[in-house]
Amino acid sequence: MGTKRIGLARFEALIEALKRDIKLGLGTGGLAGLHQQWNCNFGGVLAGEGQAISTLNVLTPGTVALNLSKQVEAIANQEDVATAAQAVEVMGGTGVLGVDVAIGTTGAPGQTPTVTQRISRLTGNISGAVVMGVGADMPLTGDETLILFTNNVFSNTGILSLTLNAGNELLSTSSEVWVSGDGTDILTRQTAPTTDDQIVVLTDTGDCTILAGSFIYLHAGSGNDQMAMKAVIRTSGGTVAVTYTN
Repeated sequence: MGTKRIGLARFEALIEALKRDIKLGLGTGGLAGLHQQWNCNFGGVLAGEGQAISTLNVLTPGTVALNLSKQVEAIANQEDVATAAQAVEVMGGTGVLGVDVAIGTTGAPGQTPTVTQRISRLTGNISGAVVMGVGADMPLTGDETLILFTNNVFSNTGILSLTLNAGNELLSTSSEVWVSGDGTDILTRQTAPTTDDQIVVLTDTGDCTILAGSFIYLHAGSGNDQMAMKAVIRTSGGTVAVTYTN
């Protein structure tokens, strides 16, 4: 077989294209057996039939949930905030520029980031019981947002609570949350929220780290109080339990 030479400029262009794919974080979708649009992978047998349909189904396999977490790990770890283009690949729609939101402290917590079509990354660590403030209302059918963790460390019997808007109470029949074992890829499905729950509570055991790529995805169904939640919380150094309150 002969050899094929490429010019330096062509080689550099290929490297830049590869960097863009890696930074986007979704370039391995085919290898992972996932739909190109990230949010179309929920719902088990309904996956890929449309994001609104699949999100309402609670039969997502744990292996799929794990792969979805690993797909967005690159976005959680990248230097810059999530781009609008990344939001489009994750959620479809128009996509808006992402933000980094500080978890804050017990005395000065941040606000739960719930702006539709945006990828928000939580920064900082959790010491003591931090209750993040009420998020913005997502009132329209199809409103959605993705919240990413970024290797956030618990200490001092840490508890992190994320408070949704009063109009965004969780939909029990469409919410799925998985947590991992300590440093493992084995996921356990948590108990679903009940009607009227709007606060998601993450309670630490062992001063663990919530690994980058762990996520909380929210999708509004028809009207108020129809918020489906899909979440994967992967940890090392300990574990977390996910509960709810209102």
